[in-house]
Amino acid sequence: MRTIILILFLNYFNLSFACECKTYPITSEKIQSELKLEDSFESSTVIFYGNYIGDGKFELMKLYRGKQIVLNRKLIEEKEEKYLCDYFFKKNKRYLVFGKIDKTGKLWTSTCVSNLQIDKKSELKFVKKYLKNKN
Repeated sequence: MRTIILILFLNYFNLSFACECKTYPITSEKIQSELKLEDSFESSTVIFYGNYIGDGKFELMKLYRGKQIVLNRKLIEEKEEKYLCDYFFKKNKRYLVFGKIDKTGKLWTSTCVSNLQIDKKSELKFVKKYLKNKN
């Protein structure tokens, strides 16, 4: 019985670690979510819009930044152990994804960046506007 309780406790303890995300100053000009979104644009080497088809794969719909991503290729290693920093994509939902591709071709993203579920393509207008203003 002690072993079961210990295993459950350790599993819960593993999930309870907080993410160490960047913090943003409180300003009167912008709210925290706007600052996080701007930082996501600045720090991400890959930004794309795609449909999550499950098993770590995306159907790429639009690549905004980064090297070409191979369609329907496993980009994300989905682990049995879940951590609070991991971003959990829902199957058959479309997302604006911010992240970095490592040397092995895997996508690294987390709750510390502004991944957004996008239901309508018209909701992406701000992306083009933001990227246009930065270039």
